[in-house]
Amino acid sequence: MNVLFVYSLQSIESPEKPLSQPEEINFGLSYISAVLKQAGHQTRLVVLSRMLGEKNRERLDWIINQFKPQLICLSAVSTEYPFIATQAAYLKKCYPHIFLVTGGPHVSLNPSNILDEAFDALCIGEGEYPTLELVGQLEQGLAPTGIANLWIKKADGIEKNSPRPFIDDLDSLPFPDRAMWSQWIDEGVESRYSVLLARGCPFNPLG
Repeated sequence: MNVLFVYSLQSIESPEKPLSQPEEINFGLSYISAVLKQAGHQTRLVVLSRMLGEKNRERLDWIINQFKPQLICLSAVSTEYPFIATQAAYLKKCYPHIFLVTGGPHVSLNPSNILDEAFDALCIGEGEYPTLELVGQLEQGLAPTGIANLWIKKADGIEKNSPRPFIDDLDSLPFPDRAMWSQWIDEGVESRYSVLLARGCPFNPLG
């Protein structure tokens, strides 16, 4: 299955290379992509910004028509969530056949009203294996159901599945997919790379 990831930045210096450093990549999306690729699926990434205005929709239209994803995964921190929700509304209006799932810090901490928006499902917590299971069900033509960590929009309400345990053996995961970010990074002579030794917020002093 073809899976498209959507990531947004509030401010950018270059429309074509919006990330100024390799250390700005999102590791959550990178791990999910790596797990999907390991299972034989194809993934792509598109980086948006409110600074791009209508070019965001042009960028989405181009990559959807070229890549033809069956699933789009959108991630957002709280400051970016309203923008991402607006993009999701556009996607659902123009491409109603594509399943939309959202996750990330804002969604995990504030899931209650998320599915009032255009999303078909949301992911609370770790997304690698919930997304892999979701892809498996969609690939079989099934209406997604029973996937731990996912809340799924249904005709008669919201299916709130239970959380799954955190992944203890992080070595069982493939290395994060850094390659999908390469076209979006303006790597200069002072490029910096990050290596995270734990999961969760890298800015948490108690982490």
